[in-house]
Amino acid sequence: MKKLSLLLILLVLILSGCGKSQDTINVSADPKTHGFIFEVNGISIAMNEKAAPIIEKLGKPKAYFEADSCAFQGKEKTYTYNGFELHTYEKDKTDYTLSIIFLDDSVTTKEGITLSSSLSDVKKAYGDKFKQDKGLYTYELDKSKLSFLIENDEVTSVEYKAGDGSK
Repeated sequence: MKKLSLLLILLVLILSGCGKSQDTINVSADPKTHGFIFEVNGISIAMNEKAAPIIEKLGKPKAYFEADSCAFQGKEKTYTYNGFELHTYEKDKTDYTLSIIFLDDSVTTKEGITLSSSLSDVKKAYGDKFKQDKGLYTYELDKSKLSFLIENDEVTSVEYKAGDGSK
């Protein structure tokens, strides 16, 4: 059931991105700060960073997909690794990190939150300064966002995402 929920969330996120015009998404390819950082196997992944060095360190993905972006000019690429997906966007012929989506509970945030953590665990780790919309709790830091979908007091989705830096 959790995998079905996750797949539905991913589908909604992908389709909602296609409904936005290019002007509504404002990501920076030259961040001044790093915001939320995902760490896996000693590799730090910040949003809006050049993707090539990160992908090289991560190694060969289990799966790869690319398509013309409906939100940006260029390609959007998805690299699937054990426990998470890395999504990139292209700007000026260079790929940058757009988002990280947890696929299962084998990965955690630096603060220890994983799929199946509770809302109180999330609040304890990140505080009460979040935006909440229909069970989606979103924290913003610099030019990044960290979102947790909560269903029945349980985290069912975790996503790091590039933001526009606005608070």
